Amino acid sequence: MKNKFARFLLGTAIAIALTLLLNSTVGSLYTVLKWSVYGIMATIVVVVLMENRSPQTTLSWLFVLFSYPTLGIILYLLFGRNSRKRKHVQTYINIAKQARLDAGVDTEVRKATSLIHMDHIGTQTPEKPELVSHSEVVADRIRLIGGDNCVGGSSADLLTNGDETFNAIRTAIAEAAHHIHVQYYIYRSDRLGTELRDLLIEKAKQGVQVRFMYDGLGSHALRDRFLAPMREAGIKVAAFDPIFAYSLTQSANYRNHRKIVVVDGQVAFTGGLNVGDEYMGQSKMGFWRDSHLRIEGYAVHDLHRIFLQDWIYAASRTYKETWKQFMHNEDYFPNHLADYKGSKGGIQIIPGGPNYKDAKMRDVFLSLMAGAKESIWITTPYFVPDQETLTFLQLAASSGIDVRILYPGKSDSLLSDQASQSYFAVLLAHGVQIYRYKENFTHAKMMLIDGKIASVGTANMDIRSFRLNYEVTAILYDMPVIDDILYSFYEDFKCSTPINPREFVHRKVSKRIVESLTRLLSPLL
Repeated sequence: MKNKFARFLLGTAIAIALTLLLNSTVGSLYTVLKWSVYGIMATIVVVVLMENRSPQTTLSWLFVLFSYPTLGIILYLLFGRNSRKRKHVQTYINIAKQARLDAGVDTEVRKATSLIHMDHIGTQTPEKPELVSHSEVVADRIRLIGGDNCVGGSSADLLTNGDETFNAIRTAIAEAAHHIHVQYYIYRSDRLGTELRDLLIEKAKQGVQVRFMYDGLGSHALRDRFLAPMREAGIKVAAFDPIFAYSLTQSANYRNHRKIVVVDGQVAFTGGLNVGDEYMGQSKMGFWRDSHLRIEGYAVHDLHRIFLQDWIYAASRTYKETWKQFMHNEDYFPNHLADYKGSKGGIQIIPGGPNYKDAKMRDVFLSLMAGAKESIWITTPYFVPDQETLTFLQLAASSGIDVRILYPGKSDSLLSDQASQSYFAVLLAHGVQIYRYKENFTHAKMMLIDGKIASVGTANMDIRSFRLNYEVTAILYDMPVIDDILYSFYEDFKCSTPINPREFVHRKVSKRIVESLTRLLSPLL
């Protein structure tokens, strides 16, 4: 093993095993185990301190390790180690670099260019989007911090809730002629999942290429009996970092949270919805509020590139597919600029994940908010911000900007919900308005700046989406669909109840204690 820390743990485990064999009394065994745990814990504490993480994250790990040493060691091995030192993350980074090299694009050249999209993998470079000056400044700022360029020649439609979203996806799949590429964090083998699976099987039998990818943890309940008919029909199936015993400590904390569907390289879908009956309101959560995007034009190429990057990584052991069979191939990246020439505005597709040195998705969101002159509206199912985001929201509200957060009235995660509420008091005190959506769950992940720039994607407003998960979001500039997003926010506010700051401050002491304790774990959620 090249990792010194891993070698140390292995050596410790062997020493413990030998000691157990040599000792015969319960008391001595207990003493050996106890001091072994303390030794490993001390090593982890030193590592955590030397990595110079944020004070908030460091204190959270120290709290867990000293409160529950054995549990803390297990959690650290699964979730705490530096992502870029993980072998599987480095493999992903190498694949991403190879994609750019094979496309003939130099990273420094890409950063030096303006809004024209230079890392496009298709057959032709799309036109420069026509943006108002302020939008152009924001888009260029995001490009400079490591985001992709904004592209014109695209259109987008907002899809609200399960019926509208899956009807549009079914239609696109039914019309597919060459390929269908599907990627979800959660894909369930329930009624909806079976229906879409059977539609994919039908298209595969018609000769359409189908690639189906799911996250190994989010979709861990998928069984071979569900997937076997897909493989038999010729569908290529791959799990992104499946949870096996040998890889659990390497990949458990870094999940692919993206939801992407690409059909014939011409239409794509992304947003908050996974595949499951709950997204159709058929679960104990009741009505499920969510938002998705249907995208056409050159922005589809960027989503497609992200899918293929994930696919080549996830399917490498099974299918051995490479970039060369996809790039510069009009079957996968068709030249359809003429259909959208002169379309208003532009789309900037932003991927995020542990393969980036910084919290890229967080930095993109902060850059969007930094461009606000009048309003920042956010809807998120999980709100566990880091200190930078929390401070920015406070400052924005204090400076007179209309900051609103739309939050679920009913959450599907008790721990996350309690941690989220621990941040509400300080935000309310600075003038942030927090709305609770009915008594139901909202799973949408959207941001609207000044009613003119919007973000719709897979990333939550939490530390996990900022740093640990592979995510994607679409930023929309000066496009007609933004009016629909503005209307969607207004409708959701009508169905929500604003939190009264005075009443919230006087909530029960026991509840405040629970919130504070869960907040200590917020960097780990």
